Amino acid sequence: ETQKASYQFAEAKKARREVIEHKGKVDSYRRRLNEAKKEADKDNVTEKKKHIRNVKKYVKMFVTELENASSRYDSYLLATQKLTGLRMSEGGLNDSLSISKQSLKELQRSNETLERQYQHSEAQFKQIKQQVVALKNKATQMADIMNDEDLKDKLEDLSTEIGTLEGQIEDADYNIRNIQDNPQVLILYAAQKKKLRDFSDQFENLKDFKGAKRSELIACMEPYEAALTNITQKVNAKFMNYMKELGCAGEVRVCKGEHERGEDIYNFKDWGIEIRVKFRESSDLQVLSARVHSGGERSVSTIMYLMAMQDMMVSPFRCVDEINQGLDERNERLVFKRIVANSTMNPDRSNDPASHRGQYFLITPKLLPNLEGMDTAGVTVLCIFNGAYNFKRFGDWNIGTMIDTIQSRKRRKLEEESE
Repeated sequence: ETQKASYQFAEAKKARREVIEHKGKVDSYRRRLNEAKKEADKDNVTEKKKHIRNVKKYVKMFVTELENASSRYDSYLLATQKLTGLRMSEGGLNDSLSISKQSLKELQRSNETLERQYQHSEAQFKQIKQQVVALKNKATQMADIMNDEDLKDKLEDLSTEIGTLEGQIEDADYNIRNIQDNPQVLILYAAQKKKLRDFSDQFENLKDFKGAKRSELIACMEPYEAALTNITQKVNAKFMNYMKELGCAGEVRVCKGEHERGEDIYNFKDWGIEIRVKFRESSDLQVLSARVHSGGERSVSTIMYLMAMQDMMVSPFRCVDEINQGLDERNERLVFKRIVANSTMNPDRSNDPASHRGQYFLITPKLLPNLEGMDTAGVTVLCIFNGAYNFKRFGDWNIGTMIDTIQSRKRRKLEEESE
C-alpha cells in the first residue's frame, strides 16, 4: 500500500508540473487573445473575421488546457491526501513494531533463563545417574555376583529413576533393620565375612608367591635370553653374508610372539626363530613362508640357514635329502659350493677332539655336471645303483670274471664277422 501511495504521489507531482506548464500556456494564449482583440479593433472586416477565428481557436485551446490542468490538480490533491493518511498509518505501525520488539526481547530473556535452568537440571541428572551406576558397579564388585544368580538378577533389575531408587533404598533399610533382629542371619553373616577375609589373605599370599616365582623366572631367563641372542646374532651375520653372495638379502632373529613387550613375553611356547628374506631388489624383507616364496626360494634360504649354523653343530654328522631339488642351475652351483666350503674347512681348535665341522651327507637323485669342489679331498661321491640287472648277491661282483666275459663276447663277434 505504501509503494502504491508513493507511486500516486509521484504521479501527483508530475500532474502539478503539468498544471504549471498548462498555466503558462494559458497565460500565453491569453496574451495572444488580447493581441488578437486589439488587432481586430483596428483592422478591416476580413482581418476581423480572421482574427475572430483565431480568437475562437485560442479560446477553445485555453478552455481545453484549463480542463486538463483542473483534472491534474484534482489528482494531485487526491494523491497528497492518500500519502498523508499512509504516513500517519506508518507512524502507528512503527510504534506497534517497537512494542513487539520489546516483547520479543523479554521473551528471549525468559527463554534463556529457562534454558539455563534446563541445562543445570540435566547436568544434575547426569551426575546423579553416574553416581547410581558407580554405586551399582561397586556393589557388583563387593558381592559375589557371578555365583549368586539371585543377587545378579536383583542388581540387573535396579532402576535408574531417582524416585524408584529412593523407594527401593527405603525398602532395603527396612529389610536390614529386620535382619538385625535375626541372630541366625548375623551368625551366617559373620561366617561369610571371616571366609572373605581368609580368601583375601590367600589372595595376597598368592600374589607374593607369584612375584617370587616371577623373580626366579627372570633370573633364569636373562642368561638364557642373552645366550640365545648371542647365538642368533652369530647365525644372522653368517646368513646375511651367504645370502648376499647369492645376490639376495636375509636376516635371522628371535621372535617372541605378538606381545613382545607385554606379560606374554614369559610364554615361551610363542618364542621361535624367524627367517626373513628377499630375492628382488624392489621388495622388502618378508618372513619365509610357502604363501609368499617359491619352492626354490625356500630351499635356498633353508640351505643358507643350515650352513650358517654349521659352526655351532655338536653332532658328528648331518644328513640332508634332496635339498637341491627345485633350484635353478645358478643357485644349485652356488649352494653346492657353499656346502663344500663349510664342510671341508679346518676346525677352529685343531687340538680339541670336540672341535669339528662334522660330516655332511647330501642325498640326491642327480647333480649338475662339473660342479666346483667335486675334486676336493674332503668330498666323497657314492653312487648307488638299483634295477633289474643288478647282482642278486654281493659276492657275484668279480671284476676278472666280468673282463673275461666281455673278451669272450668280442671274440665270438669277430669270428662271426670273418665267416
